Amino acid sequence: MALAVVLALTMTSQAGAGTVTAQPKRPNIIFFLVDDMSADLLPYMDTVSALAKDGTTFSDYYVSNSLCCPSRASMFTGQFPHNTGVATNKGSDGGGYQAFQPHEGRTYAVSLDRAGYRTGYLGKYINEYPVGTDYQVPVGWDEWHVAAGGGYSEFKYQLTRYIKEEGTKPLDPGGGTYLVDELGRRAADFIGRSRQYAPGQPFFLQVSPFAPHARVGVKPGEKEPRFPPARRDRPKNQWPAGEFPHGDCGGTDCTTIDVAKLPAFNEDTADKPSWVRRAPIGPALVKELRKDFRDRIRMVQSVDDMVERVMGTLTEEERRNTYVVFTSDNGFHLGQHRLLRGKSTAYDHDVRVPLLVKRPAAGRHGDLVSDAIAQNVDLFATFLDMAGIEHPARDKRDGRSLLPLIEGHKVPDWRDAALIEHVKPDPAAPGAPDPDADDVQAGNPGPPTYAAVRTAGELYVEYQGDPKPEYYNTVSDPGQESNDPGNARTAELKSVLERLAGCGRPGAVDCWSAARLD
Repeated sequence: MALAVVLALTMTSQAGAGTVTAQPKRPNIIFFLVDDMSADLLPYMDTVSALAKDGTTFSDYYVSNSLCCPSRASMFTGQFPHNTGVATNKGSDGGGYQAFQPHEGRTYAVSLDRAGYRTGYLGKYINEYPVGTDYQVPVGWDEWHVAAGGGYSEFKYQLTRYIKEEGTKPLDPGGGTYLVDELGRRAADFIGRSRQYAPGQPFFLQVSPFAPHARVGVKPGEKEPRFPPARRDRPKNQWPAGEFPHGDCGGTDCTTIDVAKLPAFNEDTADKPSWVRRAPIGPALVKELRKDFRDRIRMVQSVDDMVERVMGTLTEEERRNTYVVFTSDNGFHLGQHRLLRGKSTAYDHDVRVPLLVKRPAAGRHGDLVSDAIAQNVDLFATFLDMAGIEHPARDKRDGRSLLPLIEGHKVPDWRDAALIEHVKPDPAAPGAPDPDADDVQAGNPGPPTYAAVRTAGELYVEYQGDPKPEYYNTVSDPGQESNDPGNARTAELKSVLERLAGCGRPGAVDCWSAARLD
């Protein structure tokens, strides 16, 4: 899972793919997309939180699928998973790079590159992308610094190094440098090279760290944390006074940071669908989850440092003409509803993630908060709109540009509902283990295939094989703790979900029209 940040300048028309409209100097765009960052980590990130100053915070931003590969495919293409065909993380199971590769020629990178942007991608790309000695750079990218699967460890990784003006270099071992730090260094170098090789040309930079994703293949009794922070942020190292206001949390007395205090932690699940119902989490596991939560907080300190480094690389002139966007590909849960580590549910902790957009310093001032229902399918159109690109196939994509909302404009007839999809991965599918598989207790499976609708005040879920839906009034029950499947509102939401679940397909209603309440 993951978060995103984008930098840009002038508001333009609705986004698309071909021709640049006449306008002042085009803005730079910086997009930070983190992995598995739940909204409960944002308060511990001072630099990222500060993007809200003279920026726009989206309070109701939802991913289309709370799984890395399907979610990222939605961002790249502006389409829901049922339209991209990217359903899971593995090619042997209807997903992964194998399913995404046919879309590489239609991502926002291709449109931006053709419009004269110098583009760069750093970090985690798409699950099962083959990083080898003969790695291939997808169309649209002028720089390509992508990590192999070892990136989850943050230390044992290899990075590609392709710079259009310098050519393709062999895979580069990390040399023990914490991966988030290395990505920050390379991001700063990309900005410097953009000045050198393309003076006066705008750039689009996407930085996608693996953090705060867990390591893969964790074994009981290992000393290395499941969620590995940078060495400087581990318990033996005290943060300087004032730098981390909530304390080090390295000892046993940590009253201000406790996962067990999060809403719905270890709540009674008797009213939930059968796949959720389970016994309480015992004290030993609660202790593990407490450590995991603190380590996740420690991990995002390096992300905060990375954002600060990249922002500090910009000149004053560049700051005046850059959008910065920050978000995650999905959220995460740690004990909520008695679910252990994972992210594939329709509950808010998994699908409702931060989205902050820092506007150019030369643009509108003031801190804005938008409660419009936004989704990751909107990022494709948003980036192109920031760049002033008209896209001939714009209306065939499922999302819409967020730029008018970012600039503080009222947008009539905005969507009323977000669509959330999930296809249950096949644990027996051939290939390496899925790095995003939910950590489930024995006898308690992860969620079955489902489709869900999230409105401004409700969550409605339909599970494959279960005749009863799941329903929550999220105004009176923000933690989604009291399921009310017989609520009268389910009839209308069922109708909305039926439209959205097949929207955009031949003969079906378009997804924008489908996202309206009856």
